[in-house]
Amino acid sequence: MGSPNCRRGYSLVDTAVMVLLLGTVLGTAAPLGQRVVANYQLNTAVRALSSEVAETKIRAVKVNSVATVKLESNREYTVVGSWRQLPNMVRFDRASDDSLAFNGLGALTAGTTQRLVLVNRFDERRELRVYAAGGHEIRKL
Repeated sequence: MGSPNCRRGYSLVDTAVMVLLLGTVLGTAAPLGQRVVANYQLNTAVRALSSEVAETKIRAVKVNSVATVKLESNREYTVVGSWRQLPNMVRFDRASDDSLAFNGLGALTAGTTQRLVLVNRFDERRELRVYAAGGHEIRKL
């Protein structure tokens, strides 16, 4: 057995120092974590939107009729009449066109390149550029 004067455990000063260090680490890591989540949501949203634009083009060709992707608000849009919502940290930028419409040949009815721009709360941007002939690409702005 140990001597009766031997103390085990941590003092109040030890505990206070550890709480201070832990608070400092968490205080600096939390904003970084939010930025990572916001960037992940932005990339996921632009890939999903790109896929839906491609599906809309295919549907227009398949039914030989006009099919659209239409922005309803800065966070909501419809794809061939079906409502969709962007993740919490992502919205459409004002630079986005209001809608994309594909004709029965799979080309944009507007006849010119159109774009949809997504932005997260940290002002990181991704552009989905759709060309007149119906092709599209994603760009980091």
